Amino acid sequence: MDKITVGSMITLIKDIDGKTPIGSTATIVYIDDFDQIFVDWTDGGQAKFSEEQLLKNFEIAS
Repeated sequence: MDKITVGSMITLIKDIDGKTPIGSTATIVYIDDFDQIFVDWTDGGQAKFSEEQLLKNFEIAS
């Protein structure tokens, strides 16, 4: 994955919670001082991931 930045669109490539379908996209909206990454899903809702989770389960949306 390229550099993680606010405003990047990302796509889920692995199952993370059994609820969010693979292929779902989100926009990174905030990265806190502890490298927690907050996203807004395009179909509604918000989520928080660690940098490690993001790198393992997402790719930059094309």
